[in-house]
Amino acid sequence: MRKFKKEKISIIVVTLNTKKNFIKTLKSIQMQIYQNYEIIVVDGNSIDGTIQEIKKRKKIITKFISKEDNGIYHAMNRGIKLSSGKWIIFMNSGDIFFEKSTLKKFSSIKYKKADIYFSDTMVQRPKLKYLINSKNFNKNTYLMPFCHQSSIIKSKLFKKKKFSSLYKIASDFDFFYYCFLKKKKFKKLTFVLSRIKSGGLSDINRQQVFSENIHILKKYQKFRLCFFLYLVKFKQYLIDLIKIFLPELLKNFIYEIKYKNKLKN
Repeated sequence: MRKFKKEKISIIVVTLNTKKNFIKTLKSIQMQIYQNYEIIVVDGNSIDGTIQEIKKRKKIITKFISKEDNGIYHAMNRGIKLSSGKWIIFMNSGDIFFEKSTLKKFSSIKYKKADIYFSDTMVQRPKLKYLINSKNFNKNTYLMPFCHQSSIIKSKLFKKKKFSSLYKIASDFDFFYYCFLKKKKFKKLTFVLSRIKSGGLSDINRQQVFSENIHILKKYQKFRLCFFLYLVKFKQYLIDLIKIFLPELLKNFIYEIKYKNKLKN
């Protein structure tokens, strides 16, 4: 019987002044049953004690850099340069793996023919958590169909294209859309990869996400999709306006209705 080689996974953690969340993410990585990974920490020159926490954990952190950057994607690119694994997964500070067997489940896939694997994502809101379904890219995609924290990417893809510094929030969409157009193979996993907190960079800057996605789609001459995204952008503007006046309890109630089939205890 053929013996399958354990493939190294590079886990890139990006942080900036998020000491408590950084520790939470690191503990989640340490709990993984599958141990053939490297931890690469890219810090944006934090001043809240994060750097001290990194130095305390030098034995488990493979590589780290603490230096001012030009945004999250610039930091992610730095992590890519330091990585040596066959696969890369990005974890923002505060993100955690869904369970301790997550990487083991991925490593157990014997014939990995896809270039990018992705999964559903567990989202945590105050007093509420729910599952967001992920989808594959297709010719009608104009928004990210999955969270980048719930994707594992073949590292060799980054040799041809890294994250663009032109975009502050939607560079992951630009990268994955490029991969889709280049006919790279995407595959959905049957298990969940990550748990993330609501209120992330994309959540609180929806309008900028839409604007950057429109710019990306225009670059690839997908003008029909831009029209639909303009409509979504206007709809979101109205939703954001209404949210200003809603108390948190009512917001949770609305989310409970929206994700009633995906709520988790």
